[in-house]
Amino acid sequence: MSQDLEPFTEAVTRILQEALHAMCLLAEEAKADVIREQETARKAIEEAPQVIKENSEDTEKFNSLTSEVEALKASLQSERQAAEDLRNAFSEAEARNSELATNLENVTRRVDQLCESESQEVLVKCISQNLGYDGGKPVAACVIYKCLLHWRSFEVERTNIFDRIVKIIASAIEVSDSYKVSDNNEVLAYWLSNSAMLVCVLQRTFRSSTMLSSKGLMSGVLVSYLDRQSQVVPKCPAMLFKKQLIDFLQKIYGMMRDNLKKEILPHLEYCKQAPWPFSNPKERIVHWQRIVGSLRSYLNIMKANNVSLRIR
Repeated sequence: MSQDLEPFTEAVTRILQEALHAMCLLAEEAKADVIREQETARKAIEEAPQVIKENSEDTEKFNSLTSEVEALKASLQSERQAAEDLRNAFSEAEARNSELATNLENVTRRVDQLCESESQEVLVKCISQNLGYDGGKPVAACVIYKCLLHWRSFEVERTNIFDRIVKIIASAIEVSDSYKVSDNNEVLAYWLSNSAMLVCVLQRTFRSSTMLSSKGLMSGVLVSYLDRQSQVVPKCPAMLFKKQLIDFLQKIYGMMRDNLKKEILPHLEYCKQAPWPFSNPKERIVHWQRIVGSLRSYLNIMKANNVSLRIR
């Protein structure tokens, strides 16, 4: 019977040995796990201060960033307020600038009026004298035209400068009646030349002008000078000024013609009435010589003042 149990016993023993071996393996694995866990725990314990330190640093960084964000928020709010204040200040400054610009414009206008008034006084004083001629051009007419053009007097509705110029010419013509004939003709020829020059300039300066040209009164050099002038749209005072100048041309020409008649008519009457056979030939020649002398004197005065003897 013991022989019959031997195979069974061997089998049980083998099973038990295998189970024991398996249990040993499990025990070793468990021991290894324990060792690994111990090692992990040890490392964790060793690394814990560093982690705590890093966490502490992260907390400090977070707090620092939070502070910076709060500071940026405060700075942004301050900048927004500053921008709003700047906009308000700019609006106020713009309003003040607009007011100052208006005041400056008013002051500038008053200064311009004052300067123009002073300039008018200088012009009036200047043209009250005989300024003569420069290159065949009457200086007074050129000065008058340049000043009026610079002041834009032709383009304004109200100005007294034209009246002042007209009064100077009218006064010179009236005063000349008290001079002797030769001096009277010099004054008349001078203002005839200047008036004709001004009429020519205005004729070429004013747009849509239909008045007659007095081109024939002036020499060729003056005409070429006038052709280079700028054009403007004249207002009523300027048009009236031009008409008054044309009236002066007709009046002055008539006065000079009458002066010439006064000089030569007595001599012509003598030569016409005295019978040739009974008159003294020498005396007749003297009268004709005086007539020729008067004509030559007028011709020289006209040439000296760059005035032609006819209007075309």
